[in-house]
Parts: sequence; structure tokens; C-alpha cells
Amino acid sequence: MRAITNKIRIYNHANLAEVIELKANKLGRPWHRVPQIFNNRFDLLDAHISIYFLKKFRVNIALKKMTFEMDSTQKYSQVMSTRLGHIAFQIERELLLNILHDFYGLARECQETPQLHNTPVTKTEERLRSKLAMEMAELILNGNVFADALEIKTDPASLISHWSYRVTFALEGDQEGHFSLLLDGAHVDALLASLGHQGHEHLAQQLDTFAPKRLENMVSTLPVKLIGRLAQVSLTVADLAKLKPGDILPIALPERFPLLVGQQPLFTAVIAEDRSKLYFSEFTDRNHEHYE
Repeated sequence: MRAITNKIRIYNHANLAEVIELKANKLGRPWHRVPQIFNNRFDLLDAHISIYFLKKFRVNIALKKMTFEMDSTQKYSQVMSTRLGHIAFQIERELLLNILHDFYGLARECQETPQLHNTPVTKTEERLRSKLAMEMAELILNGNVFADALEIKTDPASLISHWSYRVTFALEGDQEGHFSLLLDGAHVDALLASLGHQGHEHLAQQLDTFAPKRLENMVSTLPVKLIGRLAQVSLTVADLAKLKPGDILPIALPERFPLLVGQQPLFTAVIAEDRSKLYFSEFTDRNHEHYE
């Protein structure tokens, strides 16, 4: 007998950054597939974000990576509403100020993070953050992420600090930093429902391949081998065994010859000669309709 040994592979904690812990209240719901939805669109999001910041703020920024977190707590975020519920936008203040200074051509102020928290927020910062919140949410969430496009509106009266999902976008380029989109449970459920919608769209495309017109075109272009039976002789096994080279079989050629596809007779035709070659002509189907 051969002993079965179980192999255990040990990973360092640093290598488990992309692993999401699925809590008990999420069991039975594919919340672990949310990262897949965004990661499948990484190149598209990278292009949209880069073009947006270059055109709007003359800043060279690229998307470095995306991280995901369930059941996130975030205060003082820019809250917005859609027909599904609420979403929010959060950006590092240092990144926000750097974008602001580059846009107006000002020198960046070298401030440490503790000093930034003690500095009052200006009206210009608030306007820029609101502008970024609306436009980035529109850019990311309505880029074929949901099955239907969302109408996003500002909702400053809502005070929400707990969110079902946080997607953090880390940037690189002229400014390094990150911003986050926060989603409530209704948006996460709609996001996961879009997976099934995409699957139905893929199935519909496959079924559309066999639509009547396409099916008719496929059938009409299939190659068909047409066989003409020139003569047929009935012999017994004894007569067949007596045949020798040079024997002549009496064959009476009919006026019309059957044409078959496989073993199924479809037409009859007449043999015509042209330039020392034989051709079938005057096709007649089983209903005795003639085709020249």
C-alpha cells in the first residue's frame, strides 16, 4: 500500500494582499467576484483615467493598481446618489492639492500629512473634489460596469460612514496617490447581477449566429456532392464469379439518368456532349419541373 501524504504550502502574509476575506454574512453571494469585474477592465480604466487627467488638468497620471475592501468605514467622503442607492468618492488631500497646483501652474507646497490635517479646507478644494467625484464616478461606473447606465447626482445631505465595498485606485506619474469609490450593498448586488447579464448577452450573441437568415446562408453555402448513375446491371453471385477480363456486359442506357446526393435521388438529367466532354443537362426533379 502507498501512503497518501498531504502537502501544505505556506505563504508569507505579504503575498496575500489580493486575498479578500469573505465574511459569514456574505456566504452564498459572489461578493468575491467584484475584483474580477474591475480587473477585467484594468486597461480600459487606465486609458480613461489617463486621458481624463491629461485633458482636464494637464497632468500625466496612470493607473498603477486597484485594491478592494469589504465593509469599509470612511468619514467625510463626497456622497452621491443613484437610482440604486448611494456611492461616495474619497481622495487624498495631498493628491488633490497637487492636482490643483498643477492646474493653476502654482508651485507645490511641501507639507507633511499632519500639517495638511490642521490646515482648513478651502472652497477651491471643495469645488475640485466635487467635480472629481462626479466625473470620476461617471467615468468608472458607467464604463460598461453596470448592465444599465446610472444617473449620478450629488447628495450632500446624506451622512454615511459605513460602506459595503471600497475600490481604491492607486496612481503613478506626476502625482502618486490614490482615490477611492465606495459602494453600498445595492450597488454591489447590481454589479454582481451584471455578470449574469453579460452571460446572457454572450448567449444571445451565440444564438443570434443561428438566426434564420444566417442559418439559411450557412445551409446554402454547404458543399454538396452530386452523383450521376449512368448504368446499373443486376447479376447473381454465380454470374459475378464467372466474369473474366474481356467479357462484355449488355447494358441498355436510359434516356434520362438519375442524379443523387448521397443515396437520395433528387433529379434526373440528360447526358449531352460538348467538345468531347459529357455533361448533365435538362434537370428534372421528382415533380417533373425542368431546369435548363
